[in-house]
Amino acid sequence: MRAIPFYLAFTGAVLALFITVEAPGAPSLEALGAGTACGIVLGVFFGVLAIGYIFFIPYFKRVIVMQDPRIRPWHIPLGPLLLKENPPLYFPGKGDSIVIDYYENAHDQAISEKQRHQNGSRTSASDFASTDKKKTDTDSPNRISPTTEPAATGSSSGVQPNPAGNGQSLEDVERHGTLPIRRKHLKPEPEERFLAPTAHLPVYHPQRQWSLLKYFFLQGVTRDCVTHASAQLANVHGKAKRYDNRVEHLWTYAQVASAIMMSIAHGSNDVANSVGPWVASYQVFRTGLVPEDVNTPVWILVVAGFLLGAGFWFMGHHIIRALGNKITQLSPTRGYAMELGAAITVLLASRLGLPVSTTQCLTGAVLGVALMNLDLGAVNWRQLAFIFGGWVLTLPCAGLMSGLLTVMALNAPQFGS
Repeated sequence: MRAIPFYLAFTGAVLALFITVEAPGAPSLEALGAGTACGIVLGVFFGVLAIGYIFFIPYFKRVIVMQDPRIRPWHIPLGPLLLKENPPLYFPGKGDSIVIDYYENAHDQAISEKQRHQNGSRTSASDFASTDKKKTDTDSPNRISPTTEPAATGSSSGVQPNPAGNGQSLEDVERHGTLPIRRKHLKPEPEERFLAPTAHLPVYHPQRQWSLLKYFFLQGVTRDCVTHASAQLANVHGKAKRYDNRVEHLWTYAQVASAIMMSIAHGSNDVANSVGPWVASYQVFRTGLVPEDVNTPVWILVVAGFLLGAGFWFMGHHIIRALGNKITQLSPTRGYAMELGAAITVLLASRLGLPVSTTQCLTGAVLGVALMNLDLGAVNWRQLAFIFGGWVLTLPCAGLMSGLLTVMALNAPQFGS
């Protein structure tokens, strides 16, 4: 728990280093001086470290050690006040669960859901026979209800069931310090959530049109990218090491910093790879010359950022599903290491002027994290082969399509000829 502020400070210091070196309009590293650059990096490191120990450590103690379910992330600014017996909480949370189960088996849920629908569509004669048998047993005067003895036992012992629903009493929670776990509930897919309720209405009906509009804009960000029905993938996940959910919960805060750094790294390389040819073509169109060095117009950066977000909003779930749990079992601890390693690699490549793919760096990072399980079976090699095959095919496919488009443009009818 005490190491989380250090990792937060380390991530912030690495990001400050690259911003100091590559900030637009900032002086070069030689002009800035090594002393100034080191001062900026170390200042950010110790500043974030102080914030972590002053504000985050009391929050972690209140959530993990004291197990106060009222605490929420917006209480972090209270800092040392959270160590009091009755801290002045504003907008306290409700409920008895604090952390979620980061290793919840999505495979069993998918299979059980599928079997439930299959079994629900069939009614056999044995079902009616079992129903009649249960009815006969119920009508028998000598039959004892199965809930009678446990109920009496529970009332005599005075132990109340755990409202968290994890099979532990409140006394067990206090004695062993087990944190209540919040189970993740499966949400319906966008088709079932948005389209099914109004499927019986005509297309011109306002409610049907509103459902279609919500489906169009929200189907990309409301899909379940975790649940699967693959026995082979469930076997891969079963061979990965699993850690305490309380430890995983602590790393979610460090993963926020690594995700921010990964986003900045993505913009420094992948977005620049696509914006560069666009800027060059625009300058040639405006001036009729081929300049060696041009400034990127602000409106192009704005449009590129909007298109980047739109692409993720509508179609990003495909890549999330492919790079998520389909390669190995992921968790916040693994996610932090994966994102930070890939971000540093991409930022170094951007510094050296090497156009690289963020997806390739992330795939390599996921593979490295998976191999740390010290079991080759914890890696889905079939999914990796599928991804590598896609990389091999993209080069000739992109070259062929761009070549054909160029030939069509060069041989198009021209005015005045």
